[in-house]
Amino acid sequence: MKTFTSLFITLAFFSSFALAQSSFISETDKNLTIKNVGVLPCSDNVKGLYSRHIENKLGSLVTEGHRFNLNDIKDVDPRLTTDEYSENSSIVKSIGRKNNVDALLISKVLKNEKALIIKLDLYLTSDGLLYASEEVNAGANFELKDVESKLSELYVKVVNKIPYKGLVLSRQAQRLTIDLGSLDGMKENEILTVEQVLTLKRHPKFNFVLGQEKEIIGKIKIIKSEPKLSFAVIVHEKEKGVITKNAKVSGADFISYSNEEPDLEVPKDKVSFGKNPKEWAPDKMPTLGLVGLAIGIGSSRYAMSLATAGSFSGSVSIYPQLDAHAEIWITRNWYVGAMIQQGVYSMGNPLDGSVPNTVNATTGHYDLHVGYKFLLQDDFWGPQIVADLGFSRYTLFIDASSPLAFTSTSYSGLYLGLGGSVPVDSDKIWTVDAKLQKVLFPIMTETPASSGAASDNSITVLGIGGSYKLTNQFKIKGMFDFEFYSSTFSGTGTRLDAGQNASQTLITLRGGLDYYF
Repeated sequence: MKTFTSLFITLAFFSSFALAQSSFISETDKNLTIKNVGVLPCSDNVKGLYSRHIENKLGSLVTEGHRFNLNDIKDVDPRLTTDEYSENSSIVKSIGRKNNVDALLISKVLKNEKALIIKLDLYLTSDGLLYASEEVNAGANFELKDVESKLSELYVKVVNKIPYKGLVLSRQAQRLTIDLGSLDGMKENEILTVEQVLTLKRHPKFNFVLGQEKEIIGKIKIIKSEPKLSFAVIVHEKEKGVITKNAKVSGADFISYSNEEPDLEVPKDKVSFGKNPKEWAPDKMPTLGLVGLAIGIGSSRYAMSLATAGSFSGSVSIYPQLDAHAEIWITRNWYVGAMIQQGVYSMGNPLDGSVPNTVNATTGHYDLHVGYKFLLQDDFWGPQIVADLGFSRYTLFIDASSPLAFTSTSYSGLYLGLGGSVPVDSDKIWTVDAKLQKVLFPIMTETPASSGAASDNSITVLGIGGSYKLTNQFKIKGMFDFEFYSSTFSGTGTRLDAGQNASQTLITLRGGLDYYF
């Protein structure tokens, strides 16, 4: 219990420290980070004459603009109207969570004998509220191409109400990647501002945004521009480290950085810095899960107490292990995982008069679990606490001896786990990892004989380690695992010399590579 409490306090301390590092980012600013956009079923009052066309046109506008990713929207009631969305924010938030989008677009066309009214709304899924709304009277011209042209104009107006033009994709030291490129008018040596949105002023009845309060937190200089992204360096910064991933880029005395390094003169063929230059571009983020392989070096101690022979124990200092594991991400937070470990060793037979003198053993660990990740900074690579529920099985197959010394054992049961990881540097490259698993109702079986009629069992697993992120696809991980298995026997078993208690202690240092996909 003390170990469990210490682990929880440690995780809470590191998590509070990590949260303090990002406390200068306003909640309003976080909610305005729009990367993924979805298009809701559109409507008209002429039996669907325009609705499907304007819905497809909206999707094309999002895709062609390259500013946002277009996500397909599923499980939405097509009968819902724009008024129902504006009156019930929980519907918008629910659709956003299920479809992993930050904003939703919906259009409505109303036709009468004299005019055609086109309306376009933008909702934020973070709060479910209407953010921007525009409409236009297309006059008496009802041609489909004219409707699509007017919709394009509305889309530009709505998007321009978002209080920034681009986002910071990544930061490394004073170097940045932003999602604005030459297609957006970016040029080398151009100076841009980086801003933070503090508050929004909304309409008192309809909730759409009338204005916002912003502050400039830095200025950046474009070093190289490609069609859809640019590379920049920080010229000024209000606070050291205040410009982070997802900072808002738009169109003063701050902390300044000197440009003394000669390699800030960027070659035309690629962006490179430092003594070992390499091409600089953001890695693709993983979306489905991970697989990993690790090699371990373990030590094991097996102790036994018999009614007649007394207590004895055998141990091995070093033996090899192989570990394979995987995770599949169901949602942003929920996942399922599996793990297999195998080991093999030999040790001396400690029971006097028992043969053979040396016994061989193989170990196996099998684990299947479901877990939930609490992201403390809304960042996949940021600090997180993990809780999981699973089924684990540990087996030890050891040579039988005469008279019988050690029995082959199998421990299994449902467990509850608590763990987490905390970055220890601003770039979230190095992390500290920890875990604790407690089996709730462990079961132990023995072969070729039982030490008692019944047994009271206990299983605890503790791990602590760290990782180093090579890229968004690869991580090097290391972990110290401590496993404790114990049984107290009662009654008479099938072995000649009845058992009183038994315990196994395993300590493993493993290291390997995880691939995120």
